[in-house]
Amino acid sequence: MEAIWAAIGPMAEKAFFVVGGLIGLTVALIFSKMMIFRIASWYLIILLVFASYTTWLPQIRGDAPADAVAIDLSATTPEQLADMGKMIIFGTDNPEAVLTGGGNPAGKGQCPLCHQFFLDQKADRCPNLVALPSAPDERLRVPEEVRSHNRFKEDRYKSFAAKLSGGETNSGIKPHANTGGEYLIESEYCPNCYVVEGFAIKGTNDSESPMPIISKPPIELSDTEIVSVVSFLQSKDTPGDFSKVTARESWESYFGKKLDVAPPPAPGAIQVAEGPKIAMQDDTPDQIVEKMGCFACHKIPGIALAKIGMIGPLLIEGVNAPNRIKSKEYKAAVKAGKANARTPKEYVMESIMKPDAFIVPGFQDDMLKDFSTKFTFAALEKMAEYLLQQDEAAAIRDGMDRLPNELEGPLKVPGGGGTASLSGPPPKRLSAHPVGRGESGG
Repeated sequence: MEAIWAAIGPMAEKAFFVVGGLIGLTVALIFSKMMIFRIASWYLIILLVFASYTTWLPQIRGDAPADAVAIDLSATTPEQLADMGKMIIFGTDNPEAVLTGGGNPAGKGQCPLCHQFFLDQKADRCPNLVALPSAPDERLRVPEEVRSHNRFKEDRYKSFAAKLSGGETNSGIKPHANTGGEYLIESEYCPNCYVVEGFAIKGTNDSESPMPIISKPPIELSDTEIVSVVSFLQSKDTPGDFSKVTARESWESYFGKKLDVAPPPAPGAIQVAEGPKIAMQDDTPDQIVEKMGCFACHKIPGIALAKIGMIGPLLIEGVNAPNRIKSKEYKAAVKAGKANARTPKEYVMESIMKPDAFIVPGFQDDMLKDFSTKFTFAALEKMAEYLLQQDEAAAIRDGMDRLPNELEGPLKVPGGGGTASLSGPPPKRLSAHPVGRGESGG
């Protein structure tokens, strides 16, 4: 009997809904001369349709997803490390598609903001990480993995090692790479241990790198993440061949200790993949700057993370924006139909949404073009209003100054005390930051 009911039960249940609906409809139509029953009949028809439809739909169980399986680093293959590194660098497993769409595929590591990984990518702030067939310097025509085996042998590297024999100031590391893998590991923890000629901060005698220490805030990659990034760099030019990946061994030989295995998640914990970063209405300016990566290139008064940027202009839009829209360069962009802001606020918002509408003199058009898909309108307004509140006084209080590329010149300290001192000299190769023509609106 139970087997018979199991077979006909679902059909009987559906028939019950259908018959019940028809009976109700019949009763309503008997009294159709009265308005109230006309209305009731329409409600019954609608209910019948929806009840019948949902009853016939296949039932889906709502079980919780299976727990994520923790990866034991000691058993992780070079291919898995390289895949992890790719996601850390690009934030996607298909960076070429993002690039084709006008975006810049930058993940947690923020590497593509400054390094060139693809031939059709604009990024010249730091050394290229892709072979450039037509480069005048033959060293740039080979992949980074090949280059890494020669860097530590150069006289230039040896001079850095001698100069920093007591330890580099910011990291405390003494340059001592003996293999290509160790050189790549060292460059992440101590960018100043060796600076490629022509890519140093201007005014430092080609000795200081504009690249932040990746293991420290604000980027703060873990040891395992850095090993993953180096694994990708060692294998990206030989698809399917991971025989040259020595990142983990190189890390352990460089630091003279075992790489700690990341602890597995707590029992029952569910790991959720991070989705695309969107600036939301409830985000604070600090959170928006962190999500959008503005800190990688800019200094912004009042934002804790945005104190190391040496690429894009100082974002004091209370001063910059009004002056920009009155400039002859901006008026020319308006006349050409590229720009159309009439107020400082419109200018800031335009610079985020359409970074190529106007290129601030002294900077290049190599910024991200996908911020129009990453901001809600409320977040855009909030960020614009915050930047418009920042002025010269706020920058001076935070020890900030403009870069030499900015035509306005250095900030003036109140009371005739001269100019504000830079918290760091500007880079030799200046370029616009992804948030709006090198200055999120300024």
